Amino acid sequence: MTEQDRIYHGMRPVGDDDWQCRILVEKRKLGPTERQVDDLVLYELAPKDAEALGGFDWGYSGSGPGRAANAILADALDLGGPWSCGFEGWPVDQVLQALSVDFAADVLVQCCSEWRLSRPGVLRWCRGWYAQRGANDLPAALVDLPELFSSSL
Repeated sequence: MTEQDRIYHGMRPVGDDDWQCRILVEKRKLGPTERQVDDLVLYELAPKDAEALGGFDWGYSGSGPGRAANAILADALDLGGPWSCGFEGWPVDQVLQALSVDFAADVLVQCCSEWRLSRPGVLRWCRGWYAQRGANDLPAALVDLPELFSSSL
């Protein structure tokens, strides 16, 4: 496994504990299903100053899904934190901001309380987004996309 083979695993709490949605980055498992309970968590994505600005969320269009999109895309594209690369903070990169808005609207609005997205899937979505706009200046992570794996071959 390489760092390319990671899964973004979103979880919305079911109890009334802290009510913070979490996005874990896990080691990808190949096989008939990637929904294993014993996945190795590599690290967790965290929103900047969640108490003041709000945390992650999904399943609707709003600021919580926007923060989740920023964090997932910054990580998948290997750009660093969303605040340091232009998704959030100042100055905001207009292309990255548009990418994030569309990712939240196309992908995260469809997610339910628990979901998984593969990094190669996220990168391919991004590559298609850039292609639709005729953009030639791609982030480095989109130039050589990771290999797709299939358990049916």
